[in-house]
Amino acid sequence: MPNATSSTLEIIEESSLLLLLAFTPLVRGATSHWAFCFSLWVALVGLSAMLLRQPCRQTGSLPKTPLEAPLLILLILAAGSLAGSIYRFATIWALLRLFLYVAAFYLSLDIVTSKERLQRLLLVVIAMGTVIAFLGFIQVAMGTVPFLSPSPGTGSERELVSTFVNHNHLAGYLAMVLMLGLGMILYRPPVNSLVLGGCLLLIMMALYLSRSRGGWISAFIAMGFMAVAVMAQRGVGKFKTMLVVLAVIFVTGFSFLGSNAMIERFDTLRNPNEPSLMEGRVPAWRACSGLIKEHPLLGTGLGTFPWSFGAVRPPGLSHRYREAHNDYVQIVTEVGLPVLIPLVWGLILVFRTGFTTLRTRKSRFKSGVTLGALGGMVAILVHSVGDFNLQITSNGILFAVLGGLVMGTAESSDFPLPQNGNHRAGDN
Repeated sequence: MPNATSSTLEIIEESSLLLLLAFTPLVRGATSHWAFCFSLWVALVGLSAMLLRQPCRQTGSLPKTPLEAPLLILLILAAGSLAGSIYRFATIWALLRLFLYVAAFYLSLDIVTSKERLQRLLLVVIAMGTVIAFLGFIQVAMGTVPFLSPSPGTGSERELVSTFVNHNHLAGYLAMVLMLGLGMILYRPPVNSLVLGGCLLLIMMALYLSRSRGGWISAFIAMGFMAVAVMAQRGVGKFKTMLVVLAVIFVTGFSFLGSNAMIERFDTLRNPNEPSLMEGRVPAWRACSGLIKEHPLLGTGLGTFPWSFGAVRPPGLSHRYREAHNDYVQIVTEVGLPVLIPLVWGLILVFRTGFTTLRTRKSRFKSGVTLGALGGMVAILVHSVGDFNLQITSNGILFAVLGGLVMGTAESSDFPLPQNGNHRAGDN
């Protein structure tokens, strides 16, 4: 009976995370209140199932991870910002979103312990990226996505936004999926390489058509990071195919950069009438320094930027800034300077753990997952310098899951080898 109960809870736990990954990108990034509340409920169900499973396995209440300390400090600082919050209702909502991300991280961390469950998670992520890309092509052709996108996004009619509100958020999501897929195809994909390659090509085309400068730049930097990581490994001579694939990707990317559409899009950086131009964001970031000086320890309260920025808004900004368009500036503004400690500490732990997994390379499959997850994290971390992808529920959940994949593949034991006797060392 305990085994049956544990199996049922395991199914509920896995289904909850997969539902989060499938549902949130389909409903405009789950930015609306109803979609966010449903996502939160699903996360609570999954987390409850995971916690109830732990006694059956005689383990701790949560999966063990080196990120426990920085995550705890981050949660304490975020909750502490409620004391000095200028708008506590907004802070409570932001705390719930942070809880949702932490829940997604722990759910993915637990799923990684099983190769079959991990493969299903990867397939859902790639499948959703492909679906979102395909729906984006429909949106470009029809002007909207029937039933899923009731009103056009904020981009122009030439920009692919798919089911998201903004083309930059779509690009951030697709870049993470693309990097994860590239990591798998370079090592040991869970599906046919041609099928996976076709899906990644569709995702790359949608990323290009999004016309997101931040998305393009972050994707190219992430690809470069992955190429360097592959070449730095021992025995790289065995992976010539990997380098060829990456070379083709880079050639394709630079061909896109040379196209007129790309050149025109980057030229808007010098256009003073372009709403998302850097000349508008840099003064906003500088203005945030005034808020940081005024609230250096507790910030203005997590999630309160739309209400606090008005006090320091510089003259001449013609657009309303509900977000700082820089996740790093915004989090310091809202929570205070001490928040940099758990953030930097946590990122160092994640990347150090990932590099260790790649260096030891006991499993090609685990190496591919780790490399792809790290590449996806690099993409969103770079994009967050000029945008607010981590404020979008679907993107924040996927980012948390990528972190869970990196930490989980390092902590879990090696997956069982095939039983047919034809395996080679490092192929599991």
